[in-house]
Amino acid sequence: MLTCKQFDEFMMDYLEGNLPFWQKVSCGLHLRMCRKCAKFVDQYRRVVLLEKDALLPSADSIPEAVPEELVNAALAYRQQNLGGD
Repeated sequence: MLTCKQFDEFMMDYLEGNLPFWQKVSCGLHLRMCRKCAKFVDQYRRVVLLEKDALLPSADSIPEAVPEELVNAALAYRQQNLGGD
């Protein structure tokens, strides 16, 4: 079985589905056996979802109290630095 350090080295490739079959199996087994790594992966996935939600433009999600200049500055920053449309 993989150690936590070894799993950490493969984690991103595991989450992106970029591992050969047996490495994927080893990582999956490690996650079933190691609560610490399983919790970390769960938290990582939640953060990624929150980031995606935060970056998606939605007029409904902007409170009226937010100044229009701030919204425009945030959208301009996103466009310039993150390549968003």
